Amino acid sequence: MLSTRFLDDEKLEIGVDEAGRGSFWGPIVAGALILPRICTEEQTVLFSQLRDSKKISPKKRTRLSKEIKEQLPLHGIGIVTAEEINEHGITWANREAFRRAIQDVPVENRHACRLLIDGTLSLDNWIGEQEQMVEGDNRYVAIAGASILAKVAHDEWIHEYAVAHPECNERYDLVKSNGYGTAAHREGIGRYGGHELHRVIYIQRWLPGSVQKGKQHACFIRF
Repeated sequence: MLSTRFLDDEKLEIGVDEAGRGSFWGPIVAGALILPRICTEEQTVLFSQLRDSKKISPKKRTRLSKEIKEQLPLHGIGIVTAEEINEHGITWANREAFRRAIQDVPVENRHACRLLIDGTLSLDNWIGEQEQMVEGDNRYVAIAGASILAKVAHDEWIHEYAVAHPECNERYDLVKSNGYGTAAHREGIGRYGGHELHRVIYIQRWLPGSVQKGKQHACFIRF
């Protein structure tokens, strides 16, 4: 079972993780989660099921996300749009998604909390304590829970857009790819060009007429 605490003190700890950093399409989404200092039996059972969201089936992820929201009220989601990513870059967007997720957690004095961040990206301008850890979602329950919240929210955003815009889904295989650069998705970019919700820097090499990475000869389309 993953650890529930980084340090055994009185500080609240906020687990933070993202989903969609490597996606070709749509937003990057972060989750943030605080565990209670004293856990109920039901929460303990839930904790035993949490791990890196990529190691959990989509159906189980959706169920666990719902249970996390029901049993652990101190959670938040942060979304940074494709437009913002294209304007500011993915590293800025990743940090901003973290900030928005943390801000969405209904807790006072956030800077008094300890951040537990999956990966190596620190949160600049954070005046409190923070810890970055590779594979943190396989080490700490709060990060694992945050990763599940983020992954489910990211994929639901993609699926909802695909349902509302079936022609876009057909071109770029959004439902099956969840926005990532699968072969079908890349083929759609090569055939139809880019879309306003694509990450420009990620798709340039597959745009019609591009003969090498960095060249772009296609207009971006809007449905």
